[in-house]
Amino acid sequence: MGKEVSTKIRGIIFDFNGTLFFDSDKHEYAWKKISQAFRSDPFSNEEMSTYVHGRTNRSILEYLFQHEISDDLLNDYVLIKENYYKQACLEDPVNMKLVNGAVELFEYLMAKNIRINIATAAEITNLNFFNKQFGLETWFDKNKIVYDDFNIRSKPAPDMFLKAADNIGVNPSNCLVFEDSESGIIAAKNAGISKIVIIDPSGDKSRFLNNPDVAQIITDFTKFDRSCLG
Repeated sequence: MGKEVSTKIRGIIFDFNGTLFFDSDKHEYAWKKISQAFRSDPFSNEEMSTYVHGRTNRSILEYLFQHEISDDLLNDYVLIKENYYKQACLEDPVNMKLVNGAVELFEYLMAKNIRINIATAAEITNLNFFNKQFGLETWFDKNKIVYDDFNIRSKPAPDMFLKAADNIGVNPSNCLVFEDSESGIIAAKNAGISKIVIIDPSGDKSRFLNNPDVAQIITDFTKFDRSCLG
């Protein structure tokens, strides 16, 4: 299927963790457990923002170890980290849900024939976990979702968004991206994405307020101004 080119938004690409699912605290818990065990010092909040959120597992672990790692070591640490993460998710059933307004937005976009996809730094076991918990296949083609396959370059490289747009047959310049991280903003900009909307449940807009690449900053999807779709 060829890519569509027009001035309107034809495709929406969602980041997942911290965007469709408010789970940043769970990921921080898991990565701090890993970093504490390796270097006797958990990742700082600044490290979490710069080197963890939005990044692939390989990117995070190579930052932690300060050198390239083998696939075997990567798989071993990812398994440990994801077990910490999933346990934390399942122990908090009240918050085990998609962000407010997400489902309604999916249904609206599908009715408008706007194609949707996910580009996530999660690896396949987590993606399967999310599919089971949230029924993502109701709205998304699992074969088109872009995830960390241990080979794709991590955000802020544009690769995930370029592949996600290509998989739904829409030019990146006709896509809108929902993100929650600095690395995600840079990745979307590098991919030539038309509009970037930031999800920040804290309501603190100071981190992104003066960023010219950000079209909107919202606390959840009920606050999304759909008029920007064109």
